[in-house]
Amino acid sequence: MMDLEKYIKEDINMMGANYGRRKNDNNGISIIPNWMDKLMTVCKYFLYTVPFLCCSIAMFFEGTNLGNSYMLTAVYCLSLLNLMRLTEK
Repeated sequence: MMDLEKYIKEDINMMGANYGRRKNDNNGISIIPNWMDKLMTVCKYFLYTVPFLCCSIAMFFEGTNLGNSYMLTAVYCLSLLNLMRLTEK
């Protein structure tokens, strides 16, 4: 009877040691490719510069529909930047 309990306890201990979740098992593999990360960095900088360009163009066409269109484009780009900032966290 003692031998049986001893073998059962050893089997249970071995299962816990062998079948545990592995830690630090990513091996440098990422779901997002490197070119996608670089492309997103370029797009982010583009979104930072577009509102300045749109606002400076809209100043020349002040009071017209074209000026209002450029201002709305600047606001749209700024809102995209805020959404990107929220999703990165």
